[in-house]
Amino acid sequence: MSTTDPRLPIVSARQRRLEGAEPPHLDPGLARIRRGYYVDAAADLTPSEHYRLRIHATLEARTEEMVFSHGSAAELWGCPQLAVDTKLVHTTRPGKARRTAAGVQTHRGAIPDEHVVELADGLFATSEAWTAIQIAATLRLPNSLLPLDHLVRLLNQDALGDPAGRAVVEYLISLIPPQMKGGALAERNLRLADARAGSAAESLSRGQMELLRVPKPDLQARFPRGDQPGEDVVDFDWPELDAFGECDGKLKYFDARLTGGRPPEQVLWEEKLREDRVRRHRPHCARWDWDTAMSRERLGRVLALAGVQPGSR
Repeated sequence: MSTTDPRLPIVSARQRRLEGAEPPHLDPGLARIRRGYYVDAAADLTPSEHYRLRIHATLEARTEEMVFSHGSAAELWGCPQLAVDTKLVHTTRPGKARRTAAGVQTHRGAIPDEHVVELADGLFATSEAWTAIQIAATLRLPNSLLPLDHLVRLLNQDALGDPAGRAVVEYLISLIPPQMKGGALAERNLRLADARAGSAAESLSRGQMELLRVPKPDLQARFPRGDQPGEDVVDFDWPELDAFGECDGKLKYFDARLTGGRPPEQVLWEEKLREDRVRRHRPHCARWDWDTAMSRERLGRVLALAGVQPGSR
């Protein structure tokens, strides 16, 4: 057994052979995470946790030094990602020909020494900044904004003076090598990144909005409550259209970490009162969830009903 990830031991087929034990693929108590590596089948893993274990298992399976990059480095930096972007484990090493084998995509290219970082668990990965450049150069909208918003927020040292992280974005753009493949795409993606995004769903929604070509919203807009001191904050605001938007999921109403122990019906009622207060400033409201954000067509219809018309930019 390997304990490279302290949360869950990894069982390798090779170790089982050396011990003369039953092959792991015949053990119903184990589940495969990559070729030759298994974990407890009863473990209730999130997609992120499963991907991180695959990264650890990949390191154990290889003999050469590895620098995890792209989507794998994004995972190690805690970035949200769509499932389609975590199918492969990504590494980068010098050379020319990119190679994909056994679920590992090896990218070829130089990484500046200052952008190779040893993480607390002993893995080597590209820095937050270099990871952002690689993601921006290889992913397209809407997928790219989920990790990019997160990375810009991590790098932003002036959340009060520069809440969107524009200085960080300009710094990242300055790091793009002149001959980098996908350099133009990287700059376009980075200019859309915003540290104010409050969730993966909001980042996904903004990526879809770019493709729908709706007017650009303001993010985390604040409105005075009116009934008492304080402010109501909304995810998206279109002041010129008298409209605002909110992207919420079930967790807002049912997850105890977010509800503070309040029953769902109380959370729903308080949310209704909040919406009524905001409507005094913006009469048109669009609400959607993660599934709607995943569908560009559905999101476009929801926005249009609030007067935010696709194709109007």
